[in-house]
Amino acid sequence: MMRMNQSSLILSVALLVVGIQASSLGAQQSGIIEPKSTVLSVNPFGLMFDLFNAELEHVVSPTSTIGFGGSGLFDGGGEGSIGDLEYLNADVFWRYYPSGTPLQGWMFGVKTGITSVDAEGTYWGYGFDFNRSWLLGPEGKFYMGLGLGLKRLYKAGGSCSYDCLKYIPTFRIVNVGIAL
Repeated sequence: MMRMNQSSLILSVALLVVGIQASSLGAQQSGIIEPKSTVLSVNPFGLMFDLFNAELEHVVSPTSTIGFGGSGLFDGGGEGSIGDLEYLNADVFWRYYPSGTPLQGWMFGVKTGITSVDAEGTYWGYGFDFNRSWLLGPEGKFYMGLGLGLKRLYKAGGSCSYDCLKYIPTFRIVNVGIAL
């Protein structure tokens, strides 16, 4: 009787191990990708236009993320040089993914932060973004996103004249990066 119970136990454990391995292999073959929680992305195409954009985005719920982004524009400075910084922007943001797949699909976001424009001054502002993101590759580690938005600016330290900067459009053009 003891021998029969040992054989049954060994057979049960072996079947369990084979079943776990088979379900794991099936999940890999069916294209199920392990969810990612963080993306680090940059705009490589901006370098051709003397600008940069970088973002760090982290999942905080099944439908939303928070993050930090920065961008800048250089004056060009002549052949082969980047030149002086004309524009610098730093924002914190919250993004909502209605599909329930953070870091993938359509999203709407709100942001706030500081914008410094060389000829105009420094502004605090808030705004929104509307973007589309993809996680690509066999493990979903390659990130690509594009989008646009608008930011309302307020002059830091007081009022501004009628001709001061009030709104700026925001473009991601194409950000590429890595999902972790």
